[in-house]
Amino acid sequence: MDRMRCPKCGAEHDFSELEPTFTYPDAYLDVPEDEREFRTIVGSDDCRIRDLADTHRRYFLRVVMPVLVRGEKTRCCWGVWVEVDESSFDRTSELWNAPTQSEEPPFAGTLANAIPAYPPTIGLPGFIQLVDPATRPTFTLRPELEHPLAQEQRNGVQMERVIEWLVNQEHS
Repeated sequence: MDRMRCPKCGAEHDFSELEPTFTYPDAYLDVPEDEREFRTIVGSDDCRIRDLADTHRRYFLRVVMPVLVRGEKTRCCWGVWVEVDESSFDRTSELWNAPTQSEEPPFAGTLANAIPAYPPTIGLPGFIQLVDPATRPTFTLRPELEHPLAQEQRNGVQMERVIEWLVNQEHS
């Protein structure tokens, strides 16, 4: 895809190498900014959040959620965050640089971002698969979900849908 005129603002954008992505899990953004320094630990691929009393902790991983684009050779991958339990978080940390990490069985996680233009997406369940040290893990929504995002991940989308996602991302 080359530069195209944006249907939302009229300017030209180069969407060719963009994919819709989230910088943080929504729960991180829910922590008041002045509390983030002592309640969160956040990196480019993982995030930990604790409550004020340090009685409850939450764990997040940054993953890619691939969606088939009909008629294209490559998939569009949403860059999203998923919430996992502590043991899955720890196991992922142990295997992060292991060349054999793809041999680890998939494990459960739930989507941790509200994706615009969809019914609520936070908490949608799926499976995470480690790939290799140079690639973020993949996230696949559970196959029985009837949610529109899950249906699009299963069935694929037209390129026009990807452009909608990118326009929304560019202007959010």
